[in-house]
Amino acid sequence: MVKRFIIIFFLITTSVSASSDCKYYAEADVVDDKLINKKEHYTCKESDNFFVQFVTDPKYENSFIMVVMALLENL
Repeated sequence: MVKRFIIIFFLITTSVSASSDCKYYAEADVVDDKLINKKEHYTCKESDNFFVQFVTDPKYENSFIMVVMALLENL
């Protein structure tokens, strides 16, 4: 039972990070056919997921602890 919960938890959290919207662009100055001052910009905006917020947000801290305690108590 515990192994199944850990596997499901891992799959849910990894699938959330794969659904982000990423943008990449680079800029540089060209002098004598050479790149100078190359800057790369990589930004990602992850979609909000209630499960991730429930685990990480401080306002759900007490609720999360109670859920974990209830799960452990019923094992």
